[in-house]
Amino acid sequence: MELDVILRRLALHTAGALLHGTGALRFVHRRLMPDNISILMYHGLTDGPLPVADACFVRVERFAAQMEYLCAHFEVVHLEEALVRRRAQGARPIACVTFDDGFASVHDLGLPILRRLRIPATVYLVTDLIDTDQTVWFARLHQAICETTVPEVWLGEQRFPLRGPAERARASAGLQLALKQLDRPAFSVALGDVLAGLGCAGAATPPWRAFRILTSAQVRAMAGDGLVRFGAHTATHQILTRTTLDDAGREIERSVAAVAALVGSPSRSFAYPNGGPEDFDATVIEAVRRAGLACAVSTVAGPMAADTDRYVIPRYHITDDPPARFASRVHHTRHAIKDIRRAFAGNG
Repeated sequence: MELDVILRRLALHTAGALLHGTGALRFVHRRLMPDNISILMYHGLTDGPLPVADACFVRVERFAAQMEYLCAHFEVVHLEEALVRRRAQGARPIACVTFDDGFASVHDLGLPILRRLRIPATVYLVTDLIDTDQTVWFARLHQAICETTVPEVWLGEQRFPLRGPAERARASAGLQLALKQLDRPAFSVALGDVLAGLGCAGAATPPWRAFRILTSAQVRAMAGDGLVRFGAHTATHQILTRTTLDDAGREIERSVAAVAALVGSPSRSFAYPNGGPEDFDATVIEAVRRAGLACAVSTVAGPMAADTDRYVIPRYHITDDPPARFASRVHHTRHAIKDIRRAFAGNG
C-alpha cells in the first residue's frame, strides 16, 4: 500500500476517533438528521478471528460493544415499528437491528446479548437451509479458501493467488463478487468449478461452527418471547434478478411460507439477497408485494427517512468496526457531510 494512502487513512481514523470521543457525531445527527432511522445489517458472529477475514462475520465482543452503544444513544425497535413510529421531540434517534441468512451464531452468540440489553432484532432466513448440514454458498466458498492447499484458483480467465491470508481474503471477496454477476445456471457451474479447483469436488465438508445455519428448534426458541422476529430471505439465497421472474416468485413465496410454518405467523418483511441496486427491480418488488410482505430491506447504505420507499429500505452493513467507525455509520455522518456540501454549493 502506498505511503500517502496509509497516511490519509490514519488521518481519517484519527479525526473520526476525535469526533466520536467529543460527541460531535451524535450532535450532527441530532441537528441535521434527527428523524432519520439507522437500520443495521449483520450476518454472522464469531467467538474468535477467522483464519481468513470476511466482512460478513463480526467478533462477538465487538458486537456486544456495538449493541451497548445503541442502548446508550438510540431507541432500538423492530423494523415494523420503525416504519410507523415518529420520534418524539427531544427523544433519542431510532435504530433497528437485522441479521441476514440465518447463521446459528445469532442464536449461540448474539441472543444472550440481545436479551441482556433487551434489543429487538429481525433475522432473515434462507429457509431451504434450515435443518440441513449445508450453509450459504459464499460461506462454503470462504471455508474452502481457508482450508485449501493449492497456491491459486481460476474463475474463467481470472487468476486468484492464495499464498497467504491477505491474498486469500482478496480472492474470497473477488470470487464472490464475480460469481454474483452470473445467472442461475452459469453460477452453479462456475461455483462447482471453483470449488473443484480448491480441492472440494464431490460431497461438501461440514460447515465450520461460524458458518452453520439455524435449526428449526433454535428459530422457535428465539421467536418465543417476541424479542427476535423472522423474515424471508428467499429459499436458496438466489439473487432475484439473476433468474426468471417465475423462479424469483417461487423463491420468495416458498421462503415466506416456510417462515410462517416455523414461527406460526407470516413474515411481514423481506431481505433481498445481495441487496444492491442491480439485485432487485420493479418486477421483483411487485412479486414481494404479491407475497403479502409489507416492506423489504436492501444493502444500499444510508438512512431511512419518512419518504423512503418501503420496498427499498437502506441499511448499514456493520462489520468488525471499531467504535468511531461504527458511530460514524449509525449517525449517518457521510450522508450529513453530503448534505452540508450541497447546502454550501447551493449558496455559492
